Amino acid sequence: KRMRSSSGGESVLGRVTQGRFSENDKVEIISNEPGFSDAWATATVVSAGKDGCYVEYSKFVDGSGKQLREKVSHERMRHVPLFPASFNVSAGLRVEGYLNDCWWPGEVVEQHPKKGLRLSFDDGDSAWLGRRNVRPMLRCAPKRLHGTDVWQVPAAAQLPPPQRPAHP
Repeated sequence: KRMRSSSGGESVLGRVTQGRFSENDKVEIISNEPGFSDAWATATVVSAGKDGCYVEYSKFVDGSGKQLREKVSHERMRHVPLFPASFNVSAGLRVEGYLNDCWWPGEVVEQHPKKGLRLSFDDGDSAWLGRRNVRPMLRCAPKRLHGTDVWQVPAAAQLPPPQRPAHP
């Protein structure tokens, strides 16, 4: 059931929405800060507005140890994406690796059964990461679904559908 809230947004079961983001949504924010450029950090929407949202970061704190909050434009935000439980990994595949509390863009350089995946990040650094800390890089699809950007896993990372055995 949808209702209009006093703040002008819609309320869906007690959640106030402004555009495509709502209070308490789990989101990722792309950074434009030096040293964190193009990294995605997780946050929760504290309040939603027409020109942006106030968010509270999950892993970042201010000088007094409180969760860092800031106003962020919608263009720098996306809902926390859903990823396949497994995906094809090969050298050269564009991925995001979780390191230092952010998801960083890069590509797979090599695989090792014990070390995991060695990534070369876009900023020039490289690191070995466990498979659980690597996800396919998403790209924004050219269409929107119900007013929200659609993020897709690239075809190269998608697993083929399971094959049914042939019956004689």
